[in-house]
Order: sequence, then structure tokens, then C-alpha cells
Amino acid sequence: VQMLVQLGIAEARFEVEVEPTQELTQSGADRIRYMFSANGRLAPQPVEKIASGGEISRVMLSLKALLAGRMKLPTIIFDEIDTGVSGRIADAMGEIIAEMSQSMQVIDITHLPQVASKSGDHFVVYKNEGVTNIRKLSKAERIDEIAKMLSGSTITDAARKQAKILLG
Repeated sequence: VQMLVQLGIAEARFEVEVEPTQELTQSGADRIRYMFSANGRLAPQPVEKIASGGEISRVMLSLKALLAGRMKLPTIIFDEIDTGVSGRIADAMGEIIAEMSQSMQVIDITHLPQVASKSGDHFVVYKNEGVTNIRKLSKAERIDEIAKMLSGSTITDAARKQAKILLG
């Protein structure tokens, strides 16, 4: 819950319900339900029924960060785990992901400049004649890529200036 507070859900409540099943199934002998409430006055309900897309992204990042740390994973891959968030929350997600990268390799696919600017290395994935390619960006290319994320296909001077600020 502490990480959810850091991610802008001040009154977050999260519970895991474990209910024994009558029979052994492919997923075991228990039924697991993740219960969530973003409002401290409301009882937690199944996360998939109550949480918005941005809340689900924050819950998933929190769970995966906790599990990865406890399991001491060597690598974790996030594919747009930041969907549905922006601004201050995207910045906080980027900080958590960057912190995770201090103890493991983190590969994060994102379209958010606040998240991409926190990484150590920045790669761009693109298609050329139907073939997917990946290329590490230089410092100057990285500024332009972050600026593109901010302003779209036309890179403005203001976007470059903001990209430099985000990159520190």
C-alpha cells in the first residue's frame, strides 16, 4: 500500500483473498482474488471490476516491484506498465522503475517521457520494410526522442528544452 500512496492513491486499500476450492484445479487448490479500493471509505472489491486503467497500472507496478525485489530476479520486463497515467504519477512510476534498476536489469517499454527520461540507456524500436529493429540512442538522439514524446512528430525548441530538463 505504501507504494500505491507514492503513486498517488493516498487512501489505497489492497487485500488478497485466498479461498480454498473443493477440487484441485490447474491453478492449484485455492482461488486467489485481489481486492482493491482507491477510496478509504469503500470496502475493497475485485480489482478487475473497480479499478481504472491507471489504477490497474499502479497496482501492477507495485505488485511486480515487491515480488521482483523479494524473489531477487535478475531481469524484469515491463511492457507499457504505465498505461493510463501521466504527469506527476508517470514521474513517480519512472522513479520506482529506476530504483528497481539499481538491483536488477529492467527493460521498460514506454511512450511516456517522464518514464523514459529516468533510464540509464535508451533504445528505440522501429520497423523498416516489415522488419523490427532496435537501436541504442546517443545523448543527442535521446534528447530528440524525448522531445518527440512530448510534442509529436514535429520537434519544437520548447520540447527539446523540456527534454533536457527531464534528462537532468
